[in-house]
Amino acid sequence: MNRWEESRQLNAMQVSRLPKTYKEALRTAGYRFTRPRQAVLQVLQRADHPLSALEVFRRLQGDDVSIDRVTVYRILAVLSRLGLVAQLAFAQEGQFRYEWRDGRALSYHVRCQKCGRIESLCLPSLKRLKSLIKSKTSFLVNDQSLEFNGLCPDCQ
Repeated sequence: MNRWEESRQLNAMQVSRLPKTYKEALRTAGYRFTRPRQAVLQVLQRADHPLSALEVFRRLQGDDVSIDRVTVYRILAVLSRLGLVAQLAFAQEGQFRYEWRDGRALSYHVRCQKCGRIESLCLPSLKRLKSLIKSKTSFLVNDQSLEFNGLCPDCQ
């Protein structure tokens, strides 16, 4: 088996691991579930922190996926617009980062102000806080942004 066949077989195995809801959501919205879209989703699925579009592109190059940067940006825009990936804006970076959405609750992150390292946080639900905001202001909060910044252990 040559390298191309091995890559295709590995890609088929990885694609079968993607939730059908992703495939169905794309198709329902009128998009095909193409190999480039599959590859971008797989990179985000394997990532342990939110990735910039450039980081996604570089990881795809490392996986020998033939794709250009503009296509990566377009795919990420479609996936975030459909709610299949989370688009995160870190104030100090001036760029978006993208995170795999697998039905879990919104995750939060802490970013090192010196080296830029990002770690995901599992925090208690903000349900109570949203309820408090609604009772005090009559606002119905449907989106929030909570960003933590500090120094990682290596930069302290």
